[in-house]
Amino acid sequence: MKRKWIILSFLLLFCSGCYDYTELNDMSIVSGISIDYDQDQYNVAFEILNTQNKENQETDEKVYVAFGSGSSLAEAFSNTSLELANFPYMAHLKTIIISEEVARYHVEDIIDFLIRDNHIRNIFYLTVAKGGSAYDILSKTDKNNPVVSTAIANLIDSDIYANHIASNLNFEQFVMNIIDPRKDTYVSSIEIKDDILKLGPLAIFKSYQMQDYLMEEESSTFNVMIGESKEVHFKVSCPNDNSKFISLTTFNKPKSEIQIEENNVTLKTEVETRIVENHCTMNFKDTKTYEQIENQIKDQLTKNMQKVMQTSLKNDSDIFRIEQIYYQKYKQDTDFKKLHYNYQANAIINRNGLIFEVKS
Repeated sequence: MKRKWIILSFLLLFCSGCYDYTELNDMSIVSGISIDYDQDQYNVAFEILNTQNKENQETDEKVYVAFGSGSSLAEAFSNTSLELANFPYMAHLKTIIISEEVARYHVEDIIDFLIRDNHIRNIFYLTVAKGGSAYDILSKTDKNNPVVSTAIANLIDSDIYANHIASNLNFEQFVMNIIDPRKDTYVSSIEIKDDILKLGPLAIFKSYQMQDYLMEEESSTFNVMIGESKEVHFKVSCPNDNSKFISLTTFNKPKSEIQIEENNVTLKTEVETRIVENHCTMNFKDTKTYEQIENQIKDQLTKNMQKVMQTSLKNDSDIFRIEQIYYQKYKQDTDFKKLHYNYQANAIINRNGLIFEVKS
C-alpha cells in the first residue's frame, strides 16, 4: 500500500498544472487567421494571444499579429511562423477569415492545405470578409473586441438567439458539404459598418466557388426554412390599418420540411410566434384577430421564401440540398433548377397559453 502512495505522489508531481502552464507559455497561441490573395500571393496574418505574465508585459494588448506572404498557402503560413519566437499552436483556433477573392477562386486550395495540417482542429468558423480585406477584419481591435477572432465566434453563436442571419457551420461541416457533389454550402460573412464589426449576410457557394450573398432578410428566412433559426422577428401591418404595425418574434425552432414528388418540390415551414409590440386597434379577445395577423405573417414568409429560392436558382447554388434529397428518393440525379417549386408557410401565435393556427 505504501509503495502505491509513493508511485501516486510521483505521478501527481510530474502531471501537475504548473507543468502544462510552462509548456503553454512556450507556444504562440493562434486564435484567428486572415487570408487574402493579391498579385499571385497569399497574404496571411495570425492573431496571437498575449499569454505573457503581467510583470513581464510591456503592453496591455491582449493580442499581437504576425504577417507572412507566399506564392502558396504552405509558404505563406511558413513565412508567417518565422515571425514568431515560439511554435504556433493552432488547436485554439476560433476563426479563419478569407477575402472575397479567396472565397471565389481559392477555397479548394485552402481546404486541401488545412485538412492536411494535423495541428489544426477543424471546428473553427470559416467566414468571408464582405467588402474589404480579411486583414482589415482581423485587425479591427478595440476595447469591446480585444480579440477579434473570439468576437466573431461570439457574434455567430449569439446570433442564433437574435434575428438569425449567420451560419453556425464549423469548418469540418463546411468541408463535408462542399465535397458532396449533390449539395452546395454557405458561410457567415463579416463586415465593418460605421467603423463597427458586425455580421453580414450569408455567402453562398457552388462547389468550391462563392457565388454571391443572400440579402440579410433572405439569410434570416433561409435559417427558418432549414429549421435552424432560434429567433426571427416579423413586423406586419395591422389587418384593419396599413399605417400601423404589430411586431412578433418566434420561439422554438421552426418546423421545416422539403417534399419532392416527381418534378414538384414543396418547401414547408411553420413558425410559432408571440407578440412583442402592438400598435393595432383590434379586439384581441377575438380569435379572428389572431387568424388575420397569422395570415399576414404567412403571406410575408411565403414571399420571403420565394426570394431565397430565386437567389439560390439564379446562382446555381443548391443550398437546400434538393439534388441530394431527390437522389435519395429516386436513386437518380436531377438538375434542381429544372424543378417546379411550391411554398407552404404556416403561422401560429401563442396567446396567454392558447394557440390559434392558420394553415395555407
